Amino acid sequence: MNCKELKNIIPNYLDNELSVEQTIDFNNHLSSCVDCKRVYTNIKDTLNLLKPKAEINEQAFYFTRLKQKMENRNNPKESIFVNLLSRKLVQPMIYLSSLIIAVYIGILIGSSTGSSIQNQFSDLSNDENNYIKTYTEYQYLNDSEIETIENLLIDKDTLAQE
Repeated sequence: MNCKELKNIIPNYLDNELSVEQTIDFNNHLSSCVDCKRVYTNIKDTLNLLKPKAEINEQAFYFTRLKQKMENRNNPKESIFVNLLSRKLVQPMIYLSSLIIAVYIGILIGSSTGSSIQNQFSDLSNDENNYIKTYTEYQYLNDSEIETIENLLIDKDTLAQE
């Protein structure tokens, strides 16, 4: 068997379609010819690569994880210093300072309003005393006027009955 014939029947040999005599001649020629052996191994390796491999099991959420990895690769990563500074230090400090300012403003409003209310109550208590005094005097005067009118009416009724 010559090299040209061997190269033509390599696919038949790989598919086991050769007769016993042709297979023996093929093997004898491969053992004697280095070039044909190299061609045969190249074809055989190529066909082995083309054979289907074991199936890959589908992984849940593979596409979403792959997409996320690709997006993360495009985004620049934040440094640890920026991450620490922004999330772990600055944000709580802002919350704490706003809370302290709110409490301070509440104390200021409460103390300024509280002193004016105390002054109002103290003024009211003084005015209230004056008001009560005026009210009692007025009632006393009214009572005395009412008494006299009643007394006059009673006296006239008693006088008329007698």
